[in-house]
Amino acid sequence: MLGAIAALIVTVGALMLALRLLGRWQGVTPRSRHGAILEVVERVATGPRQGVMLLRVGSRMLIVGVGEGQSALLGELEPEECSEALDRVAPRIASVSRPTWMAPLARFGLVLALCFLPIAAASAQVTTSPAPTTPAGVSPSRSGGAHAAKPTVVGPVAPKVEISMGSGNDQLKLSGAVGVVVMMGALTLLPAIFMLMTGFTRILIVLGFLRSAMGTQSAPPTQVLVAIAVILTGVVMQPTLEEANRTAVQPYLNGEIGQTEAYTRAMIPMRHFMLANTRDKDLATFVDMSGKADVTQIDDVPTTTVVAAFVTSELRTAFQMGFVIFLPFLVIDLIVSSVLMSMGMFMLPPVMVSLPFKLLLFVLADGWALVMQNLVTSFRVAA
Repeated sequence: MLGAIAALIVTVGALMLALRLLGRWQGVTPRSRHGAILEVVERVATGPRQGVMLLRVGSRMLIVGVGEGQSALLGELEPEECSEALDRVAPRIASVSRPTWMAPLARFGLVLALCFLPIAAASAQVTTSPAPTTPAGVSPSRSGGAHAAKPTVVGPVAPKVEISMGSGNDQLKLSGAVGVVVMMGALTLLPAIFMLMTGFTRILIVLGFLRSAMGTQSAPPTQVLVAIAVILTGVVMQPTLEEANRTAVQPYLNGEIGQTEAYTRAMIPMRHFMLANTRDKDLATFVDMSGKADVTQIDDVPTTTVVAAFVTSELRTAFQMGFVIFLPFLVIDLIVSSVLMSMGMFMLPPVMVSLPFKLLLFVLADGWALVMQNLVTSFRVAA
């Protein structure tokens, strides 16, 4: 608390000193009532921004009217009236004015306060610090006496981040900033792995085509479509994930294999799934592009090449399914447009009339169940 007060006083004092120096530099001299040539004796307000002012210039007393940005001389008091006015306002001037020796004393006191307040605040902070504890059974004189250590302020220690995987020779341990960077990088790559190595991409694209074909624009919302795609991806990938868990994850958790062996075993069912749903033409194209044209066995193809070919095949299959989904809705749009044109209703948008018929057809045909069923069965799971 004392430190804050001291800092505030130091700031205010520095600001006052800077203003005083700036005024001296601009040529503004301190105002004093003693010996002044021009002095305002009294002022009376006659309006929001108007008033009458009694101004003393030497031995003369002038009555000046003050308005918005202008002033006017109203008159001048006689010598007898001047003395009477001065006698009436003299007690007020005496109460406001202060001796000449007060200003240097005030400046000296301000300088002392600015110098000693930070020292007092620091000493108070040290005094209020908790005293060192004395072990049980040891008197203060024996625990250190006059040579006891002074209390020190210990700053907060940054928390340590350590990431360890595995045990023994295969253990991977990361700590500090490197561990945080590696962990954040791994978390960033997880969505990309999920989209590129599973059936999520095909399912989400087909659902997007379905919404566009019906013409409902934002119904169902994108969040709902993504959630449905995630659920269907889990259904499609369940056999593959069960095999990876049985052959790689559980042996690793039981300590039977190391990290490298677990990674190799887990990638085998994932590669089988991707290769089963990849066209041979796409795989051959990416093998040639990667410079591995002399590969004779499918197991020798790098995983990155398999992933690229799998994504390309998924996009092709998703667009084919989207075309098939568009056909019945396109027929409804054509029929509605032909009927409206034959009736002469050129100003009526066909989409507004065809949308209810699309929804009716989709609901009567149990469209959601058909789409999801065909999406799941369109994937081939390798034995």
